[in-house]
Amino acid sequence: MSDFKTKSKRYNAGFRSFFFEWMILFLFVILVGICFMVSEKFRTTDNIMNILRQASFLSIIAMGEFFVILVGHMDMSITSIIGMTSIFFAGFVVNDGISLGLAIGFVFAMALVVGIINGSLVVFGKMPSFIATLVVMNIMKGLYYVYSKGLPISGLPKSFNYFGAGYVGIIPFPVILMAVVALSLYVLSSHTTLGRSFFAVGGNLEASKLSGINAKGVVIFAFMLSAVLSCLGALGLTAKTLSGNVSIGEFLLFDVMTICVLGGTSLSGGRGKVFGVVIGALFLQVISNIMVLMSINTYWQWVVKGIILVAVVLIDSNTRDR
Repeated sequence: MSDFKTKSKRYNAGFRSFFFEWMILFLFVILVGICFMVSEKFRTTDNIMNILRQASFLSIIAMGEFFVILVGHMDMSITSIIGMTSIFFAGFVVNDGISLGLAIGFVFAMALVVGIINGSLVVFGKMPSFIATLVVMNIMKGLYYVYSKGLPISGLPKSFNYFGAGYVGIIPFPVILMAVVALSLYVLSSHTTLGRSFFAVGGNLEASKLSGINAKGVVIFAFMLSAVLSCLGALGLTAKTLSGNVSIGEFLLFDVMTICVLGGTSLSGGRGKVFGVVIGALFLQVISNIMVLMSINTYWQWVVKGIILVAVVLIDSNTRDR
């Protein structure tokens, strides 16, 4: 009898742990089920594909932020990386006549430099990541506003639109790209030494140093990864409109943070899942989509997202020890 009770307690503890770990997945399934029941327009194939497409590039950007949060920091500069990528890429192609491939290489290199600067300020300058990336964000914002004079740059080749709005069969190309990025990052985070180092550094910095992990290098790499994925997401968002825009990422930071926390990433670092971030992005997009379909004022989306963020942070704070 005592053996049965012991096993029962272990099973219950394991189930509770599994539930809290994948709570967002259970909530997402419930949310989709409710939306299917309340709206006929929601359950159309076109609408489902639209949700997936809208969530794809936001999810890619959030996956970059995920790694920074995982090592116990925060990247506030992603909005400026997005704006920088969009406006300089369009400027290189439209104003300077540079080929698409070369322009893409240039903006990825620029993003990589920004990531290295962010990481170096945190690691070697010992600045709080919030302040360091906020400063970098404002510097970059000033630079690309000077470059563009605050005006959009349109006239990108129509062929580039495929990157942001093309299809492979009935599946949007951005969705396939999101799946490839998510799978690659899952392998990196779960099946490589470097991936395990992200969790170790975020979970216990001093212990990770004592175990021989290059903690400084891991943190810098996390910021580099965040910058590169923000650049990739920005290229997709730019491809949808075929124009560079300085304000393209101005309102995305809150959504990205919400997605990361909603997906189970602990703000204290050391805990989270790549696929949780993807589900978090889909969850947020489903909420936005159903509110639009039900003709609810767009501004209420901000209220709902704020409430969601408060709720998940409270849940994270009160279940962290479990």
